[in-house]
Amino acid sequence: MPESVRHPLLTAGPGLSEVVDRAPGPALGLFLLSGNSMIAELCGTLPLDWVVLDAEASPMTGQDALHMLQALTGSSCAPVVRVSQLNQHLIEHALDLGAAGVMIPKVDTAAQAEEAAAACRFPPEGRRGINPVRASGYFADVAGYLAGANARTSCVVQIESARALENAEAMAAVPGVDVLFLGMGDLACALGQPGVMTGPAMDTARATVLRAARKHGKRAGIFAYAPELARQYAEEGFELIAFGNEIKLLREAIVSGTEALRAPYAAVQH
Repeated sequence: MPESVRHPLLTAGPGLSEVVDRAPGPALGLFLLSGNSMIAELCGTLPLDWVVLDAEASPMTGQDALHMLQALTGSSCAPVVRVSQLNQHLIEHALDLGAAGVMIPKVDTAAQAEEAAAACRFPPEGRRGINPVRASGYFADVAGYLAGANARTSCVVQIESARALENAEAMAAVPGVDVLFLGMGDLACALGQPGVMTGPAMDTARATVLRAARKHGKRAGIFAYAPELARQYAEEGFELIAFGNEIKLLREAIVSGTEALRAPYAAVQH
């Protein structure tokens, strides 16, 4: 096939490590809850480094994830799928569809981190099954895909509990774990302060994860619930920062727009 008409699926898309390395600061991303391929395609046209197709916190189906991954093909945005639980089949399925990495929620121990990393890697480094239909360009180059997949695939484990914080260094030491990612909402609840993302306990949690990641040469990521928090996390050294999801951002834009348009009429009424 002439290079000028080569389908973008036949060229390896950006990996999570690649987008972190090329970002001028932290790699910025969004969580996508809607399962909508148009939203995913829009994200591929924006200055976003990565997105999470969130199959844990939404009714997203495998078909939804496929369509979103198709919409992102050829873009410079690295797609990560957050599976609903630590499950080898779900992890393999996301990677076979062409995800650059998988985010696994609620990983509490080094043993669970080892299980997650093994599911993300082909033998001998792991035990991922061999069925990369779309990931190999529909069998265009299965051998080439298998040879390079382990190095390009990212295993992202989420730290969302006090137990996970205690085991953060042990999890960071696991070969094949690439990113420690703080789930701030669940973590705040676990630490006895639901909905409160600031304070000494959260400061200690972030410092613990950053220290563990740096010691073992891993990336540290985090979800920021407000722009000022995102800026703080960037200054602290987090390399992957998600600054919201498309539903929350849409709501904020609608509220801001309606308030601005109704302000003159509200002033007259008063």
